[in-house]
Amino acid sequence: MNFETIPPRFGLKIRTALGRRMARRASQGLSPEVDMEVGRKIMASAGKRIPMDRSVVYADVQLAGLRTLVFGPKAPRDGQLLYLHGGGYCRGSAFSHRPFISRLAAALNMKTRAPDYRLAPEHPCPAAVDDCLAAYRDMRKGMDGPVVVAGDSAGGGLALALTQRLKALGEALPDALILYSPWCDLTVSGANAFTNNAVDPLLQAEWLQEAAPLYGGDMDLADPRVSPLFGDFDGFPPTLIQTGSDEVLLDDTTRLFDRLDAANVDVACEVWSGLWHVFPIFQPLVPEGRTANRRARKWLDGVLASAT
Repeated sequence: MNFETIPPRFGLKIRTALGRRMARRASQGLSPEVDMEVGRKIMASAGKRIPMDRSVVYADVQLAGLRTLVFGPKAPRDGQLLYLHGGGYCRGSAFSHRPFISRLAAALNMKTRAPDYRLAPEHPCPAAVDDCLAAYRDMRKGMDGPVVVAGDSAGGGLALALTQRLKALGEALPDALILYSPWCDLTVSGANAFTNNAVDPLLQAEWLQEAAPLYGGDMDLADPRVSPLFGDFDGFPPTLIQTGSDEVLLDDTTRLFDRLDAANVDVACEVWSGLWHVFPIFQPLVPEGRTANRRARKWLDGVLASAT
């Protein structure tokens, strides 16, 4: 167990300030005031505007019946990473997150798959979890080496829901989880969900309240299949959580950490001072994003080494 507050970096912070401004512009893609299809197009455009990591090649393929982007470092370590994108369960895609996923694949030096799971409201819960399960099973076929599942925001929630589903089915769990600002409580009951509205440039609690019932459909939003925070964490794999102190979903992170710790899970949580929702996706503009990736690599190296 390790809960750590990462202090702000020293020196000029112009690029971080520009990153905050970019996050504010990017928030238009998440706002319910924007038509759903328009918001999806706004998010998809990020996949074109921001450059990928040049050391990674990628392919756009169909795997397990899902459009999937596959990222390959030049000399990857054994194993694979399954990355689940965010977007409030209603928006986003592997392509919208392509720049960040390429950088994470390079930083972890791991072949990575990122599927396009079905989105709400057209496909409410548990459609997305079903798709993630299909992608996970397909990835494990005939594969040697460790399996890591990562995700940001809604994708972080899906990583937890997927692991809980695997556990209930008696199937092999991932060897590690890496979560960025996970949205795991769709009842939006976190104490600071609204108090951080003024400082989180990317996300607003009211938007979460709009998106949650679209994903939950006819299900109770407190159902662990919708809100994995309220599920069972016994036997979970080692988990790393990275989030910002200005985060609307900060209480989702802290409560998740407490639940994992109570279940004796090997969990590490980093709260980065002065940063916002899923801040690592704003690299290369935001230097802290690259540092977060390096720290994730160091953590994963330690987890996998201790497992051998």
